[in-house]
Amino acid sequence: MGTRSDFVYFLRGLFNEPETGPIIQRLTGEYCLSCTDTGAVIYWQIDGQKRVRTGKVMWYNSQTGKRLKNGCNAVDWMHARLKREGVLPDEWELSQCLFGEHLLKRRPEDTVCLVESEKSAVVSSGVMPGYIWLATGGKQNLKAEKCECLKGRNVILFPDLGAFDAWKEKGEAISRRVGFTLSVSDTLERISTPEDRRDGLDIADYMIKTIKTKN
Repeated sequence: MGTRSDFVYFLRGLFNEPETGPIIQRLTGEYCLSCTDTGAVIYWQIDGQKRVRTGKVMWYNSQTGKRLKNGCNAVDWMHARLKREGVLPDEWELSQCLFGEHLLKRRPEDTVCLVESEKSAVVSSGVMPGYIWLATGGKQNLKAEKCECLKGRNVILFPDLGAFDAWKEKGEAISRRVGFTLSVSDTLERISTPEDRRDGLDIADYMIKTIKTKN
């Protein structure tokens, strides 16, 4: 497995860098991005003890960065592959963590930005590296047990369009239970158009638009 996924090719075009460029090297290294032989990116879930929980396998258009959702190729999981290959027993149960959780110990004082998708975390880290960008991996995956690692941190929540109210309510409840300082960004709510809301854009979509406009 390497790092030459279609998603990394998209990042190279977005940040106008070769594979050896500083932004690409940092993103692929920090988030441990790798790929399958079909060009799908593997987003490894690595916890605070550097244990690999699983890897989320996703396909992207190398030019647009949009996900390819062609049937069974929408999403796959490394633990599911290992079960299919007989490496893991069928009764093995997955316990997920936040994508990027392993970065927290390296930067104990830095503010954490929490988004929904792994792609958003990676792209946003490329644009705003002063923050630690983590992802829940899904709208329904904002859960207290996954956020225990955020105890004592300063956290900014960036809900996708259409999820602001639900994430704000859930995020505030989780922050009180776990014990971290939370602010919820309403930037997307303020700048979005009806078309943006229809498409459910996230912060990375806006960052990508801004970068491409400048280019």
